[in-house]
Amino acid sequence: MENHLGDHFDNLSQDTKDVIKNSIEFYKLDLFKKSALSIVSGGRFILKIGILILVLFFVSLGFAFLIGDKLGSVSYGFFVVGGFYGIILIIVSIFGKKLLEKPVFSFLNSLLSSDTDLDEELKKGLEETETSD
Repeated sequence: MENHLGDHFDNLSQDTKDVIKNSIEFYKLDLFKKSALSIVSGGRFILKIGILILVLFFVSLGFAFLIGDKLGSVSYGFFVVGGFYGIILIIVSIFGKKLLEKPVFSFLNSLLSSDTDLDEELKKGLEETETSD
């Protein structure tokens, strides 16, 4: 009788160790999945921002030359475009935090709280990228 009770305690101890080991492995995989999703999303975001900056740069140059040509001096066009970006900078400085906090936190929360498989998330992300491009 005593021997059987000791075996049960040994089995319980081993089962507890197995559960803890499996939990640690699960959280490692979950961390890996969330890290991978964050890196992929961050990379796509940086790529899109880079392309947007290039587009804005060339469009701004075009508008500066166009406005400067209409005003009689190219430098006037650059001053007008620079003033426009200055006004945008002031507006973003005043209201930007309120406008950006909620979407950024919502996006990060959706990434970090997702319980779907990594493959599904990556496929969905790739499909979104293909349809948006």
